[in-house]
This record gives sequence, structure tokens and C-alpha cells, in this order.
Amino acid sequence: MTATVYLPLLAALLLGAAGPALGRRLPPAVATVLLTAAALATAVTSLASLTLLATCALLRVPGVAAEGRLSDTVLGHGAISPLVGTVAGLALLGLLPFGVRAGIRLWHETVRTYRLAKAFAAQPASITVIHDARAQAFAVPGIPPLPGHAAIPTRIVATDALLRTLDEAQRRAMFAHEQAHLRRRHHLYLLLTHLAAVANPLLWRLPDAVTAATERWADEDAAAAVGDRHVLARALGRAALTNLPRTVPAMAQAHVGARVRALLAPPPPRRRALAAVVGIAIAATVWSSVDSARATDHLFDSARAAWHLAHPHDTRR
Repeated sequence: MTATVYLPLLAALLLGAAGPALGRRLPPAVATVLLTAAALATAVTSLASLTLLATCALLRVPGVAAEGRLSDTVLGHGAISPLVGTVAGLALLGLLPFGVRAGIRLWHETVRTYRLAKAFAAQPASITVIHDARAQAFAVPGIPPLPGHAAIPTRIVATDALLRTLDEAQRRAMFAHEQAHLRRRHHLYLLLTHLAAVANPLLWRLPDAVTAATERWADEDAAAAVGDRHVLARALGRAALTNLPRTVPAMAQAHVGARVRALLAPPPPRRRALAAVVGIAIAATVWSSVDSARATDHLFDSARAAWHLAHPHDTRR
């Protein structure tokens, strides 16, 4: 096994720490796609690395390698020390309760989203207005047809307080923002990033970073649709001021200050070089995981062949 087995672990640590900053520096659409891809890649590859390291440590336990008809001598020549493998095994056990808790939280959020979509399923219009003192709007993703259940279409839900707060142009901008969420399927990016954080809790900051990126992405789409960035900025500001001092946990209210500042500035630069570096890092992480898996497989083949040479009369396969 080569040193490449450690690269996914390093990538997970770096992504967990630097992900939010990358999300702020990259263009929103690029940030959403790259952060989601990076989260999935590092979650899978880092768990694979920990599993490989822990397995190698387990095989160094006296009698375990012989039970698997593997040469302990060949395994001992591997680059992984028993201490490193033991630490990897303990890390897997330590991450398990955090992953279970994150999984339960994600399940509850998914159930709430399903119930919300089902609650509005009977409404014929694609935009539903509800009575609420909070000025907010949010997109409800649709649900494909399931056995025994008809498909539930996507829709936008807005409160009457929001409609009273905004003028016609601002309402049009806000609805364009929510339509962008549905058209770009932002809920899928959020779901995949949450699943990555469940698999590896070191990535716990990534869902919030992707949420901020999707909000900014929808802002840019809405600003382009209405042709005026300042209209949407004023709509966000007025809605936020109306909701004070309440705390509104809806996705549309997240990072309002940063979003308004971004809309009052020119469109974000493309930053192709930074995006290319992140893309290369993702590819390198995947390659390192594949390379370490191949090296481990070669090590096991060599250990199995050496064991059979040392025990030519053993008839077990």
C-alpha cells in the first residue's frame, strides 16, 4: 500500500476547513457543483482509506492473517504500521455516532419536506399564498410518482405578509429567485451534500456552504431574469427588516446580508483558475483512492501466493 491512501483523509480535513471560504470565492453555480462533487468524493474516498488502514491493522493481529491464508511476513512488509491502522479503526468507530445522528436529522428533514409537499398537493396553482406574519417565500420540490401515489408537482409558497411588504417588481424578483431553486434542482445538491456529511462528519460545514451557494445562484438567476440586481437586493432587505426581531429559519432568509452586498456589487468573476484547482484536487483524490485500492489488492495477492508456497500441502482454498 502506498502513501496515496492518506490523500483522501487530508482532502477531507482541508475541505471541511476551507469549503465555506471556497464557496464564497467561487461563482455561485460553480461553487455549488464543485463543493457537492468534492463532498461526495472525499466522503467516499476518506471512508475507503480508513477502512483499508483498519483492515491492514486487523490482519496484523496474530492468527487473523493465517485464518485468511495470507502470509504475515508479506503483510508485514507493507507501508502501513499497526499503530496507524489501529488509529484508523478507532476513527471509524468514533465517527459512527456522529454519522448516525446526522443521518437521523437528515431523515427527519426529508420527512418534513415530503409532508410539506403533500400538504400543498391538492392546490391547483403553482404558487400558493398562506397567511403568516413572517415575510417569506420558499420553494417546495416535487416528488416523482411512487407505487400507489401520484406525482406531486413543484410549487412556490409565499406568505401574505411578504406580498404586502414588496412592490410588484420586488415580488417578481422574489418569485424568480424561488423558481430558480426549482429549475436548477438545488434541493438535490443539498441532499447529496448532507449525505456526504452523514458519511463523514468532518464535512459538517459543507451543507451550510452549499446552501449559501445555491441562494447566491438563485439570486444571480433572478437578477438576470428581472434585469435589475438592485430590485432583488431591495426585496431581500425589506423582507429581512419586516421579519425583525423574529428569527426565520427558512432557506430564503439565510445569509441575507451577504446576499444583498453581492447583489449591490457587479456579477461575480468567473475565477477559472481557482475552479480548475478545485477540480484537479477532486480528480487527484479519486485517483489516489483507486491507486491505494489497487496497491492493497496487489499486497493481498502477494500475501496469498506466499502463504500457499509456505503451505503446499494445505488443501483448503
